[in-house]
Amino acid sequence: MTVLWRYLLANPLAGLREYPRRPPRRVWVAVFLYSCWATAVGFGSGLLELELVGSRLWWILPVSLLVFPSFLEEFVFRGILIARTIADRGAVRTWLAIGLSTVLFVLWHPFNGAFLLRRTASDISYDPSFLLIVAALGVTCGYCYAVTRCLWVAVLIHWATVMVWVFFLGGRNLLLEL
Repeated sequence: MTVLWRYLLANPLAGLREYPRRPPRRVWVAVFLYSCWATAVGFGSGLLELELVGSRLWWILPVSLLVFPSFLEEFVFRGILIARTIADRGAVRTWLAIGLSTVLFVLWHPFNGAFLLRRTASDISYDPSFLLIVAALGVTCGYCYAVTRCLWVAVLIHWATVMVWVFFLGGRNLLLEL
């Protein structure tokens, strides 16, 4: 097996086996700052609005949103693109890895919206406010993954963000038209 294949298998799987018993305070600070910033950008741009989910199938949303986008996107954009031990290599390499991962994460969203999801999803996928929030989410998840070495931290941050958006802030599940 080549070194690349070993890395592709080992890095995200090791990140999934890691469990932060007590995440450092800076992880909580990063999540708080992201939440404040995303809320300000979202409400300031009109992207977010207070609205409860109005679907009869609301009960399927937590599981579907955990799998896609949260788990699958974090597996690729953090688990594969950021080495689990990147923080040991210094701040410059860590932030370069987080930056590259975030750029690809942001570029993924318009591609995903335009080609893979329903046509109605493409409108939001190109919205600058949405992409700014996606970029901030990418930086936050990347940073928290680098600090904790635990992919579940990034998955849970991503999942909580999407859950709040879909359930309370006028978002919708872009895979299921609910």
